[in-house]
Amino acid sequence: PLCAGIGGKKKKKMMYLTTKNAEFDRHELRIYEEVAKVPPFRRKTLVLIGAQGVGRRSLKNKLLLSDPHRYGTTIPFTSRKPKVDERDGQTYSFMSRNEMECDIRNGRFLEHGEYDGNLYGTKINSIHEVIETGKICILDVNPQALKVLRTSEFLPYVVFIEAPDFEVLKAMNRSAIELGVVTKQLTDSELKRTVDESERIKRAYGHYFDLCIVNDGLEAAFRSLRLALEKLSTEHQWVPVSWVF
Repeated sequence: PLCAGIGGKKKKKMMYLTTKNAEFDRHELRIYEEVAKVPPFRRKTLVLIGAQGVGRRSLKNKLLLSDPHRYGTTIPFTSRKPKVDERDGQTYSFMSRNEMECDIRNGRFLEHGEYDGNLYGTKINSIHEVIETGKICILDVNPQALKVLRTSEFLPYVVFIEAPDFEVLKAMNRSAIELGVVTKQLTDSELKRTVDESERIKRAYGHYFDLCIVNDGLEAAFRSLRLALEKLSTEHQWVPVSWVF
């Protein structure tokens, strides 16, 4: 009723493996996209994009805690063995390496990677499961995942969490250590890497972002994000024409 056609069509699902994205990226990176203005409607997913160490996870967790009836998130899958105190489906969903490799080959994972000899990843189905509970699914993913998510199937609101400049980031890291929020003091080269990666992501994927927030303070960034999300239910929105027709 809010926007005829939005989310109503069944599209051919295009599965995307992050390990084989170079060819995909060459064909799929759109510089121009036709958009349409539509009445307020509820997004199915909130996608947080940003460089490593820029605070996406902190913002995601604050949102989940602020309104657990409105927001949910996926539980990652892993091929590692559960620890003694871990229950399946709580922090991780566990599966064998063979099963996971098979699902990756069959395009069932939005993204995946390997760490310390174990596979980790986000299943596409687990996003649908959160949406089916009536919640907005919050995802903090690699920008390549937008090639799958930015469709009428997932109706994402894409927010880029941008790194502040180097000196501000350095002061924030120092302050977080003093408050006991983090224990690791980042080196200048690590901080510079975050700033450089942030700029690179913005250049390459900026045309996909609905909103950019510079995280130069967690509370201020959180307020900006929450305000923008509240406006979605009251203000008209620009969306890709392909979502509507």
